[in-house]
Amino acid sequence: MLGKRSAQTQLFDVGNVYPLSLPESSFHGQLAKAGPHLFRDEDFLAFYCERYGRPSVPPSLLALMLLLQFEAGVSDEEAVLRTAYDLRWAAVLGRPAGEPLCAKSTFQLFRAHLVLHEQVRVILLSSIEEAKRTGLLKGQALRVALDTKPIDGRGAVLDTYNLLAAGIRKLASGMARVKRKKPERWMCSHGLERYLEPSIKGSVEIDWSDPEARDGFLSQIVADARQLLALAESEPSVREASELLRKLLLQDIEEDTSSGGEPKAKIKDGTARERIPSISDPEQRHGRKSKSTRFVGSKAAIAVDTDSQIILATAVLSGNDGDALGALELVEQAESNSGARIVEAIADCAYGSGQTREQFADSDRTLIAKVPKDPERDGLYPKSAFAIDLDRMCVSCPAGHTLTRFVSCADGRREFRFGHLCRDCPLQSRCTKSPRGRKVCLSPQEALLQSAREYQATPEGRARLKERVVVEHRLARLGQLGIGQARYVGRKATEFQLAVASAVANLRRAWNWERSQWKKAPLGFQPAHRIRTQSPITYLEALCRFLTTKQRPATALTSGERDFRLGF
Repeated sequence: MLGKRSAQTQLFDVGNVYPLSLPESSFHGQLAKAGPHLFRDEDFLAFYCERYGRPSVPPSLLALMLLLQFEAGVSDEEAVLRTAYDLRWAAVLGRPAGEPLCAKSTFQLFRAHLVLHEQVRVILLSSIEEAKRTGLLKGQALRVALDTKPIDGRGAVLDTYNLLAAGIRKLASGMARVKRKKPERWMCSHGLERYLEPSIKGSVEIDWSDPEARDGFLSQIVADARQLLALAESEPSVREASELLRKLLLQDIEEDTSSGGEPKAKIKDGTARERIPSISDPEQRHGRKSKSTRFVGSKAAIAVDTDSQIILATAVLSGNDGDALGALELVEQAESNSGARIVEAIADCAYGSGQTREQFADSDRTLIAKVPKDPERDGLYPKSAFAIDLDRMCVSCPAGHTLTRFVSCADGRREFRFGHLCRDCPLQSRCTKSPRGRKVCLSPQEALLQSAREYQATPEGRARLKERVVVEHRLARLGQLGIGQARYVGRKATEFQLAVASAVANLRRAWNWERSQWKKAPLGFQPAHRIRTQSPITYLEALCRFLTTKQRPATALTSGERDFRLGF
């Protein structure tokens, strides 16, 4: 049954026992002030039965505990201990010292419910509403900046040999459960005992510098995998593990059957786009943020309001996905979360393709992003060296040759083939190496790209593109909150991590901005807030002064008296 936080404070609460003073500029002090109105227990009603059962730990307190954990970057066990022995945490939660808020399993179950029911959105929305309450986020027409950040996966990344061995071990463990045997005994009875070793490569003694020895050992692993797959063919309960092992074989292995005997296996050249690099987290993928930055994991995508720097929407992409994938959906999520119209999105050149621009144009939205540079052509003329007239639908080369005829492709592109005009052209060596001559392709969105190039060359366009720096600042802040490394396995759990970290960043940003506005206000109009950190004796003294100085202006009172008066 849903347990609710009581509005009545406890006698032995930290604020009543210890003369503890939380700095107003600290995260704990700010959260202690906002905690009572930040979350409602009813927001998490979907997790609990309304009428039956023992009252639960108030979920609003568990949500506050979650924010404290992410800000501190501690484990579940440490978070539970801090609710009992860290006076700052106890003051935020309104708890007595020495008594933990909940058991670790209760906290983990609450997090699992947030991930399963997607109620983590409540936490992010609360941070956005707090930004509105402070006045930082305002207006019915907002502009957002978009960008992504790599997230290193939680699963262990393995080479092909150990990856196949881990897949065999996982499927064999599933088969052992079906047969109600211990995995070790079942694997030994089927000749798979060497896969019980932590590293299959360390269990054999071969000359790893010999390609034939390596391929021979790999062929044995592949043969064992296929034998195990044949055994698991009729067991539907291990279908998921079987499919995973099949994918591992297809992505990394190629077999040569030309000799007529046993097929010889070897590792494929290159890396498949959808290659699975980890058994413990099969959703991880190889990714590349730039030419020099590679990672294995996923990508955090965010939409940030350019004026307030509040994160309005979050998403997690696969590591091998392009940054612009789902950009329009991210903007639509930002609209839903903020309750305002997103009139403009600013992004870098990763979002500047014609397809992305067309999606935004079809939805009546403005996208400001730099058009990607033409690919390098080994010193040859790029496409930008050709004069393109879309009104007349013609293309002129640097030598002055103009084509009006083109070939229409199935995907909507138009190809202008100069062909014979290149044969006697004096600039041929600087333009193309193809014996068929130069070819220029116009995309279906060429008009949008051309307009974007013209705009980004203007002073206004260059200034607007620089406004996307706010999203870089927010991504750096998320990095400080641990987003560069996944805390959990699976993309859905990583989405939870990103949403909570974004909520912490939003709250801190809104509260610090609000405090800066207080400092700018005249002394008599500076709002004070009371954190329950006074001892009972101090309250009695303040009560006497309050009763005898009730008519004195607020500016004539001490800070403790002002705080006490606000308490009434």
